[in-house]
Amino acid sequence: MRKGILLGIMLCAVPMMAQQSAFDKFKQKQTDQFDQFKADKQAEFDAFRKRINDEYADFMRQKWESFPVHQAEKPKEEKEIPPVVYEEPKPTPQPKEEEKPQPKEDIKPLDTPKPTIDAKPIEIAVKPKVVVVPTPPPAPEPIAPVQPKEEPYKKVSISYFGNLVTIGFPQNDNLKLRALSENAIADAWKQLSDSRYDITISTALNARKANALCDWAYMQMLRAVTEKQYGKTNEAVLAQAFLMTQSGYRIRLGMDKTNLYMLAASLYDLFDYYYYILDGVKFYNVTTPKVVEMQITKANYNKEKSISLQLKQLPLLSKEPTPKRTLSSNKGVTASVSLNKNMIDFFNEYPQSCVIGSPNSRWAAYVNTPIEKSVKDMLYPSLKKTIADMNEKEAVGILLNWVQTAFEYGYDNKIWGHDRAFFPQETLYYPYSDCEDRAILFSRLVRDLVGLDVVLLYYPGHLAAAVAFNNEVNGDWLRYNNRKYVVCDPTYINAGVGKTMPGMNNQQAQIIAIK
Repeated sequence: MRKGILLGIMLCAVPMMAQQSAFDKFKQKQTDQFDQFKADKQAEFDAFRKRINDEYADFMRQKWESFPVHQAEKPKEEKEIPPVVYEEPKPTPQPKEEEKPQPKEDIKPLDTPKPTIDAKPIEIAVKPKVVVVPTPPPAPEPIAPVQPKEEPYKKVSISYFGNLVTIGFPQNDNLKLRALSENAIADAWKQLSDSRYDITISTALNARKANALCDWAYMQMLRAVTEKQYGKTNEAVLAQAFLMTQSGYRIRLGMDKTNLYMLAASLYDLFDYYYYILDGVKFYNVTTPKVVEMQITKANYNKEKSISLQLKQLPLLSKEPTPKRTLSSNKGVTASVSLNKNMIDFFNEYPQSCVIGSPNSRWAAYVNTPIEKSVKDMLYPSLKKTIADMNEKEAVGILLNWVQTAFEYGYDNKIWGHDRAFFPQETLYYPYSDCEDRAILFSRLVRDLVGLDVVLLYYPGHLAAAVAFNNEVNGDWLRYNNRKYVVCDPTYINAGVGKTMPGMNNQQAQIIAIK
């Protein structure tokens, strides 16, 4: 009986096994076809990249041209206006009823009575000049997808603001410029274009993604790792420029008699960096801050993109907590916070910039930058709890007073020797801050905690903010995009929502739009 059952099972299993085997063969065939398709496409990409890199190198052999160097942009130095303490106006004393003078019989009362001290002020919509900051573009795409061969490679590691970043280089890497000439540089470029360096391109792009590096951070990371591999040499500059171009950035190379320089096109004017204009585009010398007379190649790639200085996302840096700081307002609102020292150091080296031709847009990169999640997790709960049951005006007023009174005012020229704006986290870290730092932090807090739109207000020598409430709020206001933005000044100490600092003229204010 058992033998019969076993035989039956085996007989039933035979067609099932045959069916399974046929399915496996079909599945394997599909996998093989897909793998072949990927291999064919990658071969096309490799051939395309080799062709355009060869064309680029050939273009570099042409005589490089001389271009005049242009003075580095600098932030406008303005007289810093000290904070002002708001004082409630004292009401005008009214005469007692029995002391009011009685009108003479021959004097008729006016048809329209004069407004009293309690009359509601007439609100005038101000339509100021507006600075609109372009939306940050997505990170450039590499000129072609890269799939390195599976073979051993040399790992070069650096510490980038606390992060361990590892980039691969060929084990037999022998990059060497035999001379500083057009032909020698072109020959070295063709060497870098060899498939041996695909691992370098691939690991660099992976590091950019894994660490969420912005354009500037990616460029500086590549500089650090190429200098680790080649020392502070012309070869390091060439390798950095090569990796930037392969990653999709608009880069040019320049040279004088002894040095090679990398020039980067930027969507923003970079303060303190000298630049050259090629075909109407500014290219900044990011290799040295010195004035250099040089010859520059105009070799370029299609679809290359200029770097952006907007920080729509913070880099993912390892955490190095600073000592906890407790900040209390004169209304008893207290919040404690510890910052990430690696992020503070990153901000400290980030260049100042502005939208090309718009100096007052220089604050946009700061105010549009988010706060790290670890910082928000520590700072925001106590502030949220305080304003939880308040209406919009009350909540904004509490945040305004906290920024006004929990921080000590300091002049940039005395502390730093020059004008310097803070990212929101820097204001939370450094012991002193000024009007622009407070306006930036306040704007960040209102957007994150109350969910209201905010703009910055620039007066000559002063920066404040204005908030778009969903409900009617009295006070000084300006109109932007058909919405009413009520003035909020974080440096007008103790002044509530709708109060403009004395000496500031809203008719002359300039709105800086915030993304």
